[in-house]
Amino acid sequence: MFVSLLDQIARILEFVGRLVLAFMALTIFYDSTMRYLFAAPTSWSLEVNSFLMVFVALMVAAEVERRGEHIGISLLPNAMPPRVQRAMQIVVSLTGATFCAILAWRGFMMSQTALEYGERVSSAFGTPIWIPYALLPVGFTALGAQFLLTAIRGRPEADPEKVAEGI
Repeated sequence: MFVSLLDQIARILEFVGRLVLAFMALTIFYDSTMRYLFAAPTSWSLEVNSFLMVFVALMVAAEVERRGEHIGISLLPNAMPPRVQRAMQIVVSLTGATFCAILAWRGFMMSQTALEYGERVSSAFGTPIWIPYALLPVGFTALGAQFLLTAIRGRPEADPEKVAEGI
């Protein structure tokens, strides 16, 4: 039950990441059109899309880990016996989960501090900085949970056709 919930959350975050990427493409196209055809660039596009790039990178990472599609070096592990490969996979997954836990905790602390002090980005748009900072604990918690699941159930083999197609 818990595992399927984490898998579903990873899938939802990936779907939202795809929507965000489409939104980014539209807003960058809009800003470029306004800038070069009408000499009237937007004041918000760069700031919003910078934060959304962080969103896309973090929010889809759990789904990529779930599918076993993160970039990895396989020369050494593939030369080892299966038991050693599995042990290495567990160590790498637990290390990744620990790293994610630290980043999620620090991201939460940064977000909380920014909210307490009312910090904003120094731009015309003035985004409250706690909003993009809040993406850190969400994304790293989801990724860390997937690393723990990888340690428990093993890494699935990535489908080379889907990886090549970007699906």
